[in-house]
Amino acid sequence: MRLPWFSRPSSPARKSAVSYEPHEVSLPRMGKVHIACTIRCVNDHCPRPQLLTLKALTQVNNGDVIELVSDNPATVETIPAMMLTLDGKHLATIRDGDLWRLYLRKGLAP
Repeated sequence: MRLPWFSRPSSPARKSAVSYEPHEVSLPRMGKVHIACTIRCVNDHCPRPQLLTLKALTQVNNGDVIELVSDNPATVETIPAMMLTLDGKHLATIRDGDLWRLYLRKGLAP
């Protein structure tokens, strides 16, 4: 039973934050890249994007690429540095209107 003061206000339904539907994107200086997982963190603040990225990295194989979509400038700054500590690689950050799309490769595969 939830206490009235503890319940969260209902929020509009949002799409699942993590999608494992593979697709391809074209990245500058890299050409077409196969995306294994997309993380959507629009209107989310730290540490949610970082935690979802860590979780997604445990679900994909070495060499797979993850796409992170965010509107949070702090996420754009912290995720590339986080990938260095995880022996991963930040491939690109692309500005798309009010959003940024970060492309991250798990492991140090070419």
